[in-house]
Amino acid sequence: MKATRTLPETYVPYSNFRPSRFKRTLWVIWLFGLLVAAASFAFFSNLSSILRPEFQPMKRLHFEIPTLDRLRTLPTVAVSVAVILIVHEFIHALCLWILTRERPLIVAKGGGLCVRLPSWYLSRNAFLISNLAPVCLITLAGLLLLPIVPQTSISLLVFCTAMNIAASTADMASSVYILLHPRSVYLDTDGTIYTSRSQGFERAKWRQRLRSSIEWILAKLE
Repeated sequence: MKATRTLPETYVPYSNFRPSRFKRTLWVIWLFGLLVAAASFAFFSNLSSILRPEFQPMKRLHFEIPTLDRLRTLPTVAVSVAVILIVHEFIHALCLWILTRERPLIVAKGGGLCVRLPSWYLSRNAFLISNLAPVCLITLAGLLLLPIVPQTSISLLVFCTAMNIAASTADMASSVYILLHPRSVYLDTDGTIYTSRSQGFERAKWRQRLRSSIEWILAKLE
């Protein structure tokens, strides 16, 4: 795992993938994130009912709950989601700081927050760790807390854990694509991939075909 300010002269941007060109893709990912949120919420609700038999998710989600009570929970839910998003981006930033020892910037972009560290390039594996750390760590924390939090907090914990997984949809999708590239590539924090002209790509044909298929789909969404 490496991070550097200066790439060798043989490294050039990978022309088949430019994140700035795929603005429509962000909307597709946001829509897919809603499905991920619903699936994650259902999974953790069912898991909580197994680990905590006193918790009944269907009763807690029933629409017979008085409207006033539901309105009272909105500020708590809004604050919780904001905290989760901030913690999510803080983990990204912490990973980048550990790799570079330089403080990253948290900026608003694409309808949300994101972490940027201009003039730095990360190796593929370093980028993947930084990209996936929030979803892995927060999900693990949610699973560890589930058996011990008060019963009244289970619904909120399940909701926040599911929302973090949904917010990580773009991170997970991009990581799958990045994993199809060889370990020798580098990436900046905008997601631009740099590959060496002298080394070329790995010979794994299935990776090349799958990567080409993804790039074809992205080009159609451009």
